[in-house]
Amino acid sequence: MEHFSEQTWADFVRGISESETRANIESHLARGCSDCKTNFDIWNRLQTANANEGTYTPPDSVVRMMELEFARYAMERSPSVLASLLFDTLSQPLPAGIRSGVAVVRQLVYEAEGFTVDLRLDPQSQSGKICVVGQVLGKGVPRISPSSASIMLWTEKGQPIVHVSANEYGEFQLEFDAQENLRLSIDAAGRKTIRIPLTNLGPGNVAG
Repeated sequence: MEHFSEQTWADFVRGISESETRANIESHLARGCSDCKTNFDIWNRLQTANANEGTYTPPDSVVRMMELEFARYAMERSPSVLASLLFDTLSQPLPAGIRSGVAVVRQLVYEAEGFTVDLRLDPQSQSGKICVVGQVLGKGVPRISPSSASIMLWTEKGQPIVHVSANEYGEFQLEFDAQENLRLSIDAAGRKTIRIPLTNLGPGNVAG
């Protein structure tokens, strides 16, 4: 007697066989065909393993944590250079008529390793967070695209907070709770990691 094809077994164990085909298989197994019983056991185990595969998928939070750890390890092992601050609106006098209690967008411009890093820090007074929109601009470095830049924000104690990558234009965005003594690191392939200290970002500075 002709036995069943692999596709027929796959449909049978998944419960999607046509009723007539399913009845034929069940009747055939009931008659004690040892070869088909073996095939059924194999396909049934495969289906069970496939159904349980989702239980082995780690939570998104664990995946993000591991990604941060790998990025942290790579950045800590690479040589680094401290960026030079070229411009900071915090050092500029506020225009007349602007109250000190109003949150003011802050702009920072740094330079290092042939790159200019432009940061726009926007305090969110309602949530106590700070939104950062930045751009890494190549300066006479044609062989290296800013889009390859990997950006990570660190706490004062060296714990990673968030990790993002620049887009094709070297742009990136991140958001974090207002706190003091943070550090931004930018890793562009083939260059030293750029270190940027971020100060005056504590909760007391979000409102102004």
